[in-house]
Amino acid sequence: MHGARWDGSAPHRARRRSIAERTPAGRGQRDRVTVRVHFLGSGNAFSDGGRANAAIHVTAPGVSLLLDCGGSALPAIKKHIDPATIDAVAVTHLHGDHFGGITFLVIEQHFAGRKKELVCAGPPSLEQRMRAAEQALYPDFFGPVQLGFPLRTLLLGHEPIELGGARVSALPVRHVRLAEPHGLRVEVAGKLIAYSGDARWTEELAAVSKGADLFICEASYFDRDDPAHISYKQVMKHRSEFEAKRIVLTHLGAETLAHLSDLELEHTTDGTLIEI
Repeated sequence: MHGARWDGSAPHRARRRSIAERTPAGRGQRDRVTVRVHFLGSGNAFSDGGRANAAIHVTAPGVSLLLDCGGSALPAIKKHIDPATIDAVAVTHLHGDHFGGITFLVIEQHFAGRKKELVCAGPPSLEQRMRAAEQALYPDFFGPVQLGFPLRTLLLGHEPIELGGARVSALPVRHVRLAEPHGLRVEVAGKLIAYSGDARWTEELAAVSKGADLFICEASYFDRDDPAHISYKQVMKHRSEFEAKRIVLTHLGAETLAHLSDLELEHTTDGTLIEI
Protein backbone atom coordinates (compact mmCIF):
# COMPACT_ATOMS: atom_id res chain seq x y z
CA MET A 1 0.00 0.00 0.00
CA HIS A 2 1.48 3.35 -1.03
CA GLY A 3 2.96 5.29 1.88
CA ALA A 4 2.78 2.37 4.35
CA ARG A 5 5.69 0.34 5.65
CA TRP A 6 6.00 -2.84 7.73
CA ASP A 7 8.35 -2.06 10.58
CA GLY A 8 8.53 -5.50 12.24
CA SER A 9 6.83 -4.29 15.42
CA ALA A 10 4.89 -6.68 17.68
CA PRO A 11 1.41 -5.71 16.41
CA HIS A 12 2.51 -6.31 12.85
CA ARG A 13 4.10 -9.65 13.75
CA ALA A 14 0.96 -10.75 15.61
CA ARG A 15 -1.27 -9.83 12.70
CA ARG A 16 1.04 -11.66 10.32
CA ARG A 17 0.93 -14.80 12.51
CA SER A 18 -2.87 -14.73 12.74
CA ILE A 19 -3.16 -14.64 8.95
CA ALA A 20 -0.67 -17.47 8.57
CA GLU A 21 -2.53 -19.57 11.13
CA ARG A 22 -5.80 -19.15 9.25
CA THR A 23 -4.30 -20.00 5.85
CA PRO A 24 -3.25 -23.59 5.07
CA ALA A 25 0.27 -23.80 3.68
CA GLY A 26 0.44 -23.40 -0.08
CA ARG A 27 -3.21 -22.44 -0.42
CA GLY A 28 -3.25 -18.74 0.44
CA GLN A 29 -2.87 -17.34 -3.06
CA ARG A 30 -5.13 -19.98 -4.61
CA ASP A 31 -7.96 -19.42 -2.15
CA ARG A 32 -7.91 -15.66 -2.69
CA VAL A 33 -8.74 -16.15 -6.38
CA THR A 34 -12.43 -16.45 -7.22
CA VAL A 35 -13.35 -18.62 -10.17
CA ARG A 36 -16.72 -17.77 -11.71
CA VAL A 37 -18.77 -20.40 -13.51
CA HIS A 38 -21.63 -18.75 -15.42
CA PHE A 39 -24.28 -20.99 -16.97
CA LEU A 40 -25.33 -18.96 -19.99
CA GLY A 41 -27.21 -21.90 -21.47
CA SER A 42 -28.45 -24.78 -19.31
CA GLY A 43 -30.85 -26.63 -21.58
CA ASN A 44 -30.88 -29.89 -23.47
CA ALA A 45 -30.93 -30.40 -27.24
CA PHE A 46 -34.62 -29.48 -27.44
CA SER A 47 -34.40 -26.32 -25.31
CA ASP A 48 -36.99 -27.73 -22.91
CA GLY A 49 -38.33 -25.08 -20.57
CA GLY A 50 -37.24 -22.39 -23.04
CA ARG A 51 -33.62 -22.86 -22.02
CA ALA A 52 -30.68 -22.21 -24.34
CA ASN A 53 -28.32 -24.97 -25.43
CA ALA A 54 -25.17 -25.66 -23.44
CA ALA A 55 -22.80 -22.73 -22.87
CA ILE A 56 -20.83 -22.38 -19.62
CA HIS A 57 -18.45 -19.44 -19.18
CA VAL A 58 -15.50 -19.95 -16.83
CA THR A 59 -13.62 -16.84 -15.75
CA ALA A 60 -10.88 -15.82 -13.35
CA PRO A 61 -8.07 -13.27 -13.63
CA GLY A 62 -6.52 -13.99 -17.04
CA VAL A 63 -9.06 -16.71 -17.84
CA SER A 64 -12.07 -16.59 -20.20
CA LEU A 65 -13.14 -20.00 -21.43
CA LEU A 66 -16.49 -21.16 -22.80
CA LEU A 67 -17.41 -24.80 -22.21
CA ASP A 68 -19.55 -25.85 -25.16
CA CYS A 69 -21.38 -23.51 -27.50
CA GLY A 70 -24.68 -25.03 -28.59
CA GLY A 71 -26.75 -24.01 -31.58
CA SER A 72 -29.04 -21.67 -29.61
CA ALA A 73 -26.32 -20.34 -27.31
CA LEU A 74 -25.47 -17.00 -28.94
CA PRO A 75 -28.56 -15.07 -27.73
CA ALA A 76 -27.94 -16.40 -24.20
CA ILE A 77 -24.27 -15.46 -24.42
CA LYS A 78 -25.12 -11.92 -25.53
CA LYS A 79 -27.75 -11.59 -22.82
CA HIS A 80 -25.21 -12.14 -20.06
CA ILE A 81 -21.72 -11.27 -21.33
CA ASP A 82 -19.85 -9.58 -24.16
CA PRO A 83 -18.91 -12.34 -26.65
CA ALA A 84 -15.68 -10.46 -27.36
CA THR A 85 -14.42 -11.45 -23.91
CA ILE A 86 -14.39 -15.15 -24.84
CA ASP A 87 -10.84 -16.27 -25.61
CA ALA A 88 -11.49 -19.95 -26.26
CA VAL A 89 -14.18 -22.62 -26.54
CA ALA A 90 -13.77 -26.18 -25.23
CA VAL A 91 -16.18 -28.65 -26.84
CA THR A 92 -17.25 -31.87 -25.13
CA HIS A 93 -18.68 -33.61 -28.19
CA LEU A 94 -19.96 -33.09 -31.69
CA HIS A 95 -23.70 -32.75 -31.30
CA GLY A 96 -25.35 -29.53 -32.46
CA ASP A 97 -26.52 -28.50 -29.01
CA HIS A 98 -22.90 -28.49 -27.84
CA PHE A 99 -20.89 -27.10 -30.77
CA GLY A 100 -23.46 -25.86 -33.30
CA GLY A 101 -23.31 -22.27 -32.05
CA ILE A 102 -19.63 -21.80 -32.87
CA THR A 103 -20.44 -20.82 -36.46
CA PHE A 104 -22.83 -18.11 -35.26
CA LEU A 105 -20.32 -16.89 -32.66
CA VAL A 106 -17.56 -16.67 -35.27
CA ILE A 107 -19.56 -14.73 -37.84
CA GLU A 108 -21.01 -12.42 -35.16
CA GLN A 109 -17.52 -11.65 -33.89
CA HIS A 110 -16.29 -10.92 -37.40
CA PHE A 111 -18.98 -8.28 -37.93
CA ALA A 112 -18.43 -6.96 -34.40
CA GLY A 113 -14.85 -6.13 -35.41
CA ARG A 114 -13.01 -8.74 -33.38
CA LYS A 115 -9.24 -8.82 -33.94
CA LYS A 116 -7.94 -11.16 -31.24
CA GLU A 117 -7.64 -14.88 -31.83
CA LEU A 118 -10.42 -17.33 -30.96
CA VAL A 119 -9.32 -20.88 -30.17
CA CYS A 120 -11.72 -23.81 -30.37
CA ALA A 121 -10.62 -27.16 -28.92
CA GLY A 122 -12.36 -30.50 -28.79
CA PRO A 123 -12.59 -33.98 -30.29
CA PRO A 124 -10.58 -35.10 -33.35
CA SER A 125 -13.27 -34.21 -35.90
CA LEU A 126 -14.06 -30.75 -34.50
CA GLU A 127 -12.36 -28.76 -37.26
CA GLN A 128 -13.96 -30.89 -39.99
CA ARG A 129 -17.42 -30.47 -38.45
CA MET A 130 -16.92 -26.74 -37.99
CA ARG A 131 -16.00 -26.36 -41.66
CA ALA A 132 -19.02 -28.41 -42.70
CA ALA A 133 -21.31 -26.25 -40.55
CA GLU A 134 -19.83 -23.07 -42.03
CA GLN A 135 -20.51 -24.26 -45.57
CA ALA A 136 -24.01 -25.46 -44.72
CA LEU A 137 -25.02 -22.23 -43.02
CA TYR A 138 -23.05 -19.40 -44.67
CA PRO A 139 -21.30 -20.62 -47.85
CA ASP A 140 -21.30 -17.07 -49.24
CA PHE A 141 -19.28 -15.88 -46.25
CA PHE A 142 -16.91 -18.62 -45.16
CA GLY A 143 -14.31 -18.95 -47.88
CA PRO A 144 -15.04 -15.90 -50.04
CA VAL A 145 -14.59 -13.50 -47.09
CA GLN A 146 -11.35 -13.17 -45.15
CA LEU A 147 -12.18 -13.64 -41.46
CA GLY A 148 -11.26 -10.56 -39.46
CA PHE A 149 -9.47 -12.47 -36.70
CA PRO A 150 -7.42 -15.68 -36.34
CA LEU A 151 -9.52 -18.80 -35.72
CA ARG A 152 -7.58 -21.83 -34.56
CA THR A 153 -8.62 -25.37 -33.61
CA LEU A 154 -6.85 -27.69 -31.18
CA LEU A 155 -7.27 -31.31 -30.15
CA LEU A 156 -8.23 -32.06 -26.55
CA GLY A 157 -6.98 -35.25 -24.96
CA HIS A 158 -5.73 -36.83 -21.76
CA GLU A 159 -2.79 -34.44 -21.43
CA PRO A 160 -3.79 -30.91 -20.35
CA ILE A 161 -3.30 -28.04 -22.79
CA GLU A 162 -3.37 -24.30 -22.23
CA LEU A 163 -6.71 -22.94 -23.38
CA GLY A 164 -8.30 -19.60 -22.65
CA GLY A 165 -5.93 -19.10 -19.72
CA ALA A 166 -6.87 -22.45 -18.14
CA ARG A 167 -5.45 -25.95 -18.42
CA VAL A 168 -7.92 -28.33 -20.03
CA SER A 169 -7.91 -32.08 -20.54
CA ALA A 170 -10.53 -34.47 -21.90
CA LEU A 171 -11.40 -38.00 -20.87
CA PRO A 172 -13.61 -40.31 -22.95
CA VAL A 173 -17.16 -40.99 -21.77
CA ARG A 174 -20.02 -43.10 -23.16
CA HIS A 175 -22.67 -41.24 -25.14
CA VAL A 176 -23.04 -41.61 -28.91
CA ARG A 177 -19.89 -42.86 -30.63
CA LEU A 178 -20.09 -40.67 -33.74
CA ALA A 179 -20.21 -37.56 -31.54
CA GLU A 180 -16.75 -38.40 -30.10
CA PRO A 181 -17.87 -37.70 -26.51
CA HIS A 182 -15.53 -36.58 -23.75
CA GLY A 183 -15.81 -35.11 -20.29
CA LEU A 184 -13.67 -32.08 -19.49
CA ARG A 185 -11.33 -31.31 -16.60
CA VAL A 186 -10.53 -27.61 -16.31
CA GLU A 187 -7.79 -26.35 -13.99
CA VAL A 188 -8.17 -22.69 -13.06
CA ALA A 189 -6.28 -20.85 -10.31
CA GLY A 190 -5.67 -24.05 -8.36
CA LYS A 191 -9.32 -25.11 -8.65
CA LEU A 192 -10.59 -28.06 -10.68
CA ILE A 193 -13.86 -27.96 -12.60
CA ALA A 194 -15.11 -31.20 -14.13
CA TYR A 195 -17.84 -31.31 -16.76
CA SER A 196 -19.64 -34.43 -17.94
CA GLY A 197 -20.81 -33.16 -21.30
CA ASP A 198 -23.41 -35.74 -22.35
CA ALA A 199 -22.76 -39.18 -20.91
CA ARG A 200 -24.39 -42.25 -19.49
CA TRP A 201 -23.22 -43.69 -16.18
CA THR A 202 -19.91 -45.54 -16.39
CA GLU A 203 -16.77 -45.62 -14.29
CA GLU A 204 -15.24 -43.43 -17.00
CA LEU A 205 -17.68 -40.68 -16.04
CA ALA A 206 -16.70 -41.07 -12.40
CA ALA A 207 -13.06 -40.63 -13.43
CA VAL A 208 -13.90 -37.26 -15.00
CA SER A 209 -15.19 -36.01 -11.64
CA LYS A 210 -12.33 -37.26 -9.48
CA GLY A 211 -10.91 -34.58 -7.19
CA ALA A 212 -13.03 -31.77 -8.63
CA ASP A 213 -13.97 -28.70 -6.62
CA LEU A 214 -17.06 -28.52 -8.85
CA PHE A 215 -18.53 -31.31 -10.97
CA ILE A 216 -21.01 -30.10 -13.58
CA CYS A 217 -23.15 -33.10 -14.48
CA GLU A 218 -25.90 -33.44 -17.03
CA ALA A 219 -29.35 -34.63 -15.97
CA SER A 220 -31.38 -34.91 -19.14
CA TYR A 221 -33.84 -37.25 -17.43
CA PHE A 222 -35.18 -37.69 -13.93
CA ASP A 223 -35.37 -41.48 -13.73
CA ARG A 224 -35.36 -42.79 -17.31
CA ASP A 225 -32.78 -45.46 -18.10
CA ASP A 226 -31.34 -44.00 -21.29
CA PRO A 227 -28.39 -45.50 -23.22
CA ALA A 228 -26.84 -42.09 -23.92
CA HIS A 229 -27.62 -39.93 -20.87
CA ILE A 230 -27.29 -40.24 -17.11
CA SER A 231 -30.48 -39.51 -15.16
CA TYR A 232 -30.86 -37.68 -11.87
CA LYS A 233 -31.70 -40.95 -10.11
CA GLN A 234 -28.50 -42.51 -11.45
CA VAL A 235 -26.47 -39.52 -10.31
CA MET A 236 -27.86 -40.00 -6.80
CA LYS A 237 -27.28 -43.77 -6.92
CA HIS A 238 -23.61 -43.25 -7.78
CA ARG A 239 -23.13 -40.03 -5.84
CA SER A 240 -20.38 -41.46 -3.61
CA GLU A 241 -18.45 -42.54 -6.70
CA PHE A 242 -18.31 -38.98 -7.99
CA GLU A 243 -15.32 -37.82 -5.97
CA ALA A 244 -16.14 -34.13 -6.15
CA LYS A 245 -16.64 -31.54 -3.43
CA ARG A 246 -19.71 -30.12 -5.12
CA ILE A 247 -22.10 -31.37 -7.80
CA VAL A 248 -24.37 -29.15 -9.88
CA LEU A 249 -26.84 -30.38 -12.49
CA THR A 250 -27.32 -28.90 -15.95
CA HIS A 251 -28.60 -29.93 -19.42
CA LEU A 252 -32.02 -30.40 -17.86
CA GLY A 253 -34.74 -31.97 -20.01
CA ALA A 254 -38.52 -31.84 -19.64
CA GLU A 255 -38.64 -34.90 -17.39
CA THR A 256 -36.13 -33.42 -14.95
CA LEU A 257 -37.74 -29.97 -15.08
CA ALA A 258 -41.04 -31.55 -14.03
CA HIS A 259 -39.34 -32.81 -10.85
CA LEU A 260 -37.31 -29.76 -9.78
CA SER A 261 -38.87 -29.83 -6.31
CA ASP A 262 -37.61 -33.40 -5.86
CA LEU A 263 -33.97 -32.65 -6.65
CA GLU A 264 -31.56 -32.85 -3.73
CA LEU A 265 -28.65 -31.45 -5.73
CA GLU A 266 -27.98 -27.94 -6.95
CA HIS A 267 -29.32 -27.33 -10.43
CA THR A 268 -28.96 -24.55 -12.93
CA THR A 269 -31.03 -22.29 -15.09
CA ASP A 270 -29.91 -19.87 -17.79
CA GLY A 271 -27.94 -17.19 -15.97
CA THR A 272 -26.96 -19.21 -12.88
CA LEU A 273 -23.63 -17.96 -11.52
CA ILE A 274 -21.48 -20.09 -9.22
CA GLU A 275 -18.28 -18.94 -7.55
CA ILE A 276 -15.64 -21.32 -6.26
